[in-house]
Amino acid sequence: MLVIATYQEPVPGWIDNFYGPTGVIAGAGTGVLRTLRADPTKVANMVPVDLCVNGIISSAWDIAERFRTEILPDPEIPIYNFCTEPNNCITWGDFTHTTKKFGGMYPTMKAIWYLCYASNPNIVLHYLSIIFLHYAPAVVCDIIAVLIGRKPRLLRSYKKIHRFMDVIEYFSMREWEFKMDNMNGLWRKLSSADQKLFFFDMRQINWEYFLEQYFCGIRRYLLNDPMETVPQAVVRWNRLYWVHQATKAIVLLLLYKLIMSVWGMFS
Repeated sequence: MLVIATYQEPVPGWIDNFYGPTGVIAGAGTGVLRTLRADPTKVANMVPVDLCVNGIISSAWDIAERFRTEILPDPEIPIYNFCTEPNNCITWGDFTHTTKKFGGMYPTMKAIWYLCYASNPNIVLHYLSIIFLHYAPAVVCDIIAVLIGRKPRLLRSYKKIHRFMDVIEYFSMREWEFKMDNMNGLWRKLSSADQKLFFFDMRQINWEYFLEQYFCGIRRYLLNDPMETVPQAVVRWNRLYWVHQATKAIVLLLLYKLIMSVWGMFS
């Protein structure tokens, strides 16, 4: 289970670390992360941290109520699973699509490249993407940095990013099925006032709204990029897009010339 940003409290989209899917969104949004090994058909088991906390508080109340009202309390320890609802969930494919969508709507001034992130369930394609889209540009940039007298950092950064990717791959390539009977039963026990105060019903999550707030929260609280800079960032984003397209065209042209040269040697 991956615990992510807040849904409502203290403010929508609040987050204070880069762990899990947060690092994916931040990395993709800044143009650093270009591939993640993830199965687009698997459910992305993610829960907002404020709903998780509300569920913990409510479950503690429920246990106390059981011991207070039951003459012979059940000796079995109750298990409260809190996870994504099967009838209201998103897949890793949905997550990737949404990341690209909001990346274009709310680009960041901290971006170093255009967003070209993809989920690759195939391990061969994933590692080829790492070599050509992560390591190769990092080596070129670090060589340029050394030549102009600056400290090379990108290759070292990618080594850290890949360690993070190895951790999240365990979740992005698998899915689990949990029973939510105790949590759903607990929700029905709460009064309407308590349901508003301690909201944790994953069946009512609006994922489109939440992921938009999540993306904006990462931009605001982790990248320290206020929403007021969005118009400037859009202009910069459009420039990065054309730089990205020009780079692809140059690479394809060089590859074509290389193939024709090799073909000429053997013909």
